[in-house]
Amino acid sequence: MIEMTIKIKTTDLLELLAYAGQLDLSIFVKQDKDGNYVVKFYELYTNNFDERVIITKECENDWNNGTCSCEYLMDTFVDMLKQKEQEKVKAKERKLKQLKKDLASLSDTDRKHLGL
Repeated sequence: MIEMTIKIKTTDLLELLAYAGQLDLSIFVKQDKDGNYVVKFYELYTNNFDERVIITKECENDWNNGTCSCEYLMDTFVDMLKQKEQEKVKAKERKLKQLKKDLASLSDTDRKHLGL
């Protein structure tokens, strides 16, 4: 098996945690029997997302024991945030379209009462 470890900076870990917070993911951290930290990111109640990152005592991201690397998870979170923002934009567009439709259906009397 190829050794797959990369040093992880504190700021990278904090950025990962901040992205997880923006995505409303739950985070669980525990120390395993070897003293390494297992950081679990998951969606509470849905089971749609469940990934683990292992950070060794030497501050290395151990790909061999986790479900993914910090770099992969960072890219995944960035993609998820982009998708979340696109969904917000689409929802606003739908609301605006419905509002325009509702306004078009108003009678002249209703428009006058609304000051339109």
